[in-house]
Formats: sequence, structure tokens, C-alpha cells
Amino acid sequence: MKRRNKQLLAENEYVKELLAVLKENPSPSGRDFAEMVAHVGELENRLAEAVEELRTMRQELLQVQNRSLKAVLKRSCKALEQNISNMSRKLSELKKLIIGGCKEALAAFKKHGTAALDGLSRFFHIKPLLEGIKKAADASIRIDDNAVSKIQNFAAEYHQAGRHLKNMGRTLIGKEPVQEPKAPGRLSKVIAAPYKVNRACMTAAKRNIEKAIGSLDRLQESSERRPSVLKAMQENSEKVQPAAKKEAPVKAADRVEL
Repeated sequence: MKRRNKQLLAENEYVKELLAVLKENPSPSGRDFAEMVAHVGELENRLAEAVEELRTMRQELLQVQNRSLKAVLKRSCKALEQNISNMSRKLSELKKLIIGGCKEALAAFKKHGTAALDGLSRFFHIKPLLEGIKKAADASIRIDDNAVSKIQNFAAEYHQAGRHLKNMGRTLIGKEPVQEPKAPGRLSKVIAAPYKVNRACMTAAKRNIEKAIGSLDRLQESSERRPSVLKAMQENSEKVQPAAKKEAPVKAADRVEL
């Protein structure tokens, strides 16, 4: 799996150009769009971190000796790989749509001026993709939680069995049995660590998506409050067009009787 898409969204020439135009023409739409781009950029970073944790996860899995636990964690790791790969594909598609929307918005701005910026949200129909990525992040969080729970349960059972055998030996030599459960061992902590880090990445990614959706919603609300671009262009067109000449009424003397 690739670490990240080749180019960050904020580095794209069309995105930078539209951000520059919006900075020169301040409006609520410009602020909301800039925030949306920033949140998607953070999402890119979190997803790149999650991909790195998958590599660590696969390495730590080699240390697991118990076959049943190893089989469970292999399935978890595979499910995470598929889920994060799905998120990466959706993110790539999301970036393409945003870049395409920037191209259209810039073309409209060059043709119609600042009036085209009033309806900026109509160039970015990306909410379904954002919601799809959020759903995938939720799925990854559930997988991480389940894997950590399996590791902790196995560690508890392992130490309980070990304590039971130890107490049998202590009883044979006349010593009191040990009652306090042993804390999870170093190996279980090491194995669980990448799942916990991946969960933190996915939780942060989910927050970034929610913030991006919030910015997009505000962008839509801002566009709805302002006059529509189509109406503004129609009004400008009517002002430019010359008034139609009215035909002079035909005088009675000029009428020809048939």
C-alpha cells in the first residue's frame, strides 16, 4: 500500500489558485472553503500514519506464538488493511473532485467575476464521499477495539493459568497460594500497541472528517443566504442587452384598404 497520495491537496495548483482568489475577495465562503481544505489535509496525514502502523502491526504479529490468538489477529490485520485501503481510494477520489471543483470555480470566476464565488458550494458535491470515509473510520475503530480486547483476554487467561500452576507448586511445598492477578506482560503490551495507535489515528481522522463536513455545510448555508449566481448573471445580462425597438403605430392614412 502506498504511504500517501503523490501530492497533498493543499499543494495542488488549482487549489492554491482558488485559495488565493478567495483571500483577495474575502467572504464567509472563502473561510469555510479554506477550513475544509485544511481538514482534508489533516485527514491525509492521519491516514498516512495509519498505513505506517499497519507495517508495525504485521511485524509485531510475528512475535505471537499462540496459534488461536495469532489467527484472530491476522484476520484483524487483514480487515484493517482492506478498510484503510478503501479509505485511501475514497480519499483519492475526494481529492480529484475537490480539484475538479476548483477548476470549475476558477473558470466561473474568470468569466463572471466575484459573483461566481457566491455559489461556491455548487462546485463541491463531496459530502457523500466524506460520509463514506467516516463510516470506514468507524469500522477500523471497532476492529482495533476488538483486537485489543482479544489480546487483553488472552493475556489474562495466560497469566491465570500460569498462576494456577505456580500455586500448585507452592501448595506442595507448604506455601500460601498467590491470589493477586499478575499485570499484563510486556509482550501483550507490545502486540496491542499498534492497534491502540491505529485507533487513535482513526479517531483523529473521524474528527477531521466531521469538521470538513461542518465546513461544507456552512459553505452551503452561506451560498443559500446570498443571491444566486444564476440570478445575478441574468440581471447583468439584461442590463447589457439594448432595449428592443418598438414599432411605430401605423397611421390611418397609411393603411391600405383591400
